[in-house]
Amino acid sequence: MSKVLIVEDEKEIRHGLAAHPIWQELGVEQVLTADDGITGLEMIGEFPDIRLVVTDIRMKQVSGLEFIQKLHEELDFEGKVIILSGYNDFQYARKAMNYGVLDYLLKPVDLTELKQVARKALLLLEDEKKRQSSLSLMEDAMPKLREKWLQEVVDRAAMASVAEPSTWNRLQQYGLLWLGSDKLVMMVVEADNLKSYAQQGYSVKERDRIGFAIGNVLEHSLMEQAEQAGSYVWFRSPDGGKWVVVFGQRTGSRASFNRWFGEFKALLAERIKIYVKASATFVLTGEGSLDSLPQLYEEALHSLMQAKIYGEDESARELEQEAGPAYRDLDLLLEPKALVDLLGHGEPHDVQEAVELFPALVREWGITLIRDLHQRLFEWLLEVFEEARKAGWKRDEWSKKPLLLWESIEAFDTLEALQPLLLKYLLQVNAELQGHSNSNNQILQRAEQYIKEHYTEPITVQTVADHVFLSPEWLSTLFKKHAGTTFLDYVTQLRMEKAKELLQDVSLKIYQIGPEVGYRDTVYFSKLFKKKFGCTPKEYRNSMGIYGNE
Repeated sequence: MSKVLIVEDEKEIRHGLAAHPIWQELGVEQVLTADDGITGLEMIGEFPDIRLVVTDIRMKQVSGLEFIQKLHEELDFEGKVIILSGYNDFQYARKAMNYGVLDYLLKPVDLTELKQVARKALLLLEDEKKRQSSLSLMEDAMPKLREKWLQEVVDRAAMASVAEPSTWNRLQQYGLLWLGSDKLVMMVVEADNLKSYAQQGYSVKERDRIGFAIGNVLEHSLMEQAEQAGSYVWFRSPDGGKWVVVFGQRTGSRASFNRWFGEFKALLAERIKIYVKASATFVLTGEGSLDSLPQLYEEALHSLMQAKIYGEDESARELEQEAGPAYRDLDLLLEPKALVDLLGHGEPHDVQEAVELFPALVREWGITLIRDLHQRLFEWLLEVFEEARKAGWKRDEWSKKPLLLWESIEAFDTLEALQPLLLKYLLQVNAELQGHSNSNNQILQRAEQYIKEHYTEPITVQTVADHVFLSPEWLSTLFKKHAGTTFLDYVTQLRMEKAKELLQDVSLKIYQIGPEVGYRDTVYFSKLFKKKFGCTPKEYRNSMGIYGNE
């Protein structure tokens, strides 16, 4: 249905044309009228759905020609115009045709001819509407078609070589010719811990909205920084759970791009946190070409998995460097019995310090896949809980309903999110075991007493730990935390002080003193003594005014 506007300054002609039944026969919705060009322009502004205008060419105030000109230039009219003209208006009519006037009719108007021309105009308008609709559908479909092709490319379903004519045609069709010429790098973004939202009561649709919201933030941020980003295309990953951005690097250094990417990633993370109330993991690949997009995608997926387990590459490298010096502390987590000793005798801050080593523990396990991390952590916690049960822990939900434990672990897919969960479980055990254990001071007193009674014998942290019913790892930790020294240094200090006393006994020869303080090898004893006091046993004895009797 269309609206028609008749612009005619002669009242009788205007009313006669408007009231004629031809419009009803043509299916016109409404016929509007105006008595001059100014009113006609106002009517077009008021009724933007007017699609056909029939106007006289000679009118007062604003001529039909001027009206038609303003109609197109000022109102951007996209409908059809039919003009009514006298014989003497032919030159005006020719000018009007330059503005896309469909046809002109001579006065007096032949209504049969007007009906034919009006039908032609309405049919043209309908064809244009259909054509525009088809173009709109194509425009709407284009991004989806482009995304589907890019998904196939990164998923190896379509081997995209720029040498292939079909690939070149696709690049040209989708406006992506730069993909075939630039160096390419790929960014992949994935929301963190989506399964955990199910435990909070989120439906599947609500969880999907989080992914779409992250995509909206990504799209807006890319558009905002289009100048710095350069050429790029973004799309959903083949599995639909991630966002992929391919950047083209025609000019400029990779270092400058990496600097921008670091800032851009921080911006994205902050916006996702604020607007989506979620977190996400971002990774960036090395350089490649159109042919190597599948390899870049595989690289990105691997990096994404590693980033979720170990965090950013930089922190992973730092962790690797620090893992060596912290290895003895890590033993507390590696041995469930040692950890239960900590839980039974340590304070909450001791538990927190131990859990801070969780990333090092995961690296020690050699985990590379999230599902393997879930499985290993689940099994490890079951081992810890079993040891805690032996030590007097009363809870048994973990053994009766292990699936609940598994679901709580599987809900998180980053190490950063799993760490607080682990701390929560261990602090719970720590709080409930405290009533079943002796104080750390009592344990240390018993350990020190045993060492003083047996320091002349071969003594190890294991033998002392067995005596006080602790794991050697936790006993070592207690010495460092409460005695301010390592177990070995404590024993060495005790033996060396006793050696100094014995060196003042003139009845003892120097070679007899080493075995008296627990060292069968007298050479080793002398080296330790000099390292501790800066002089050999003989030099020390001489400094005391005792000579001979070596």
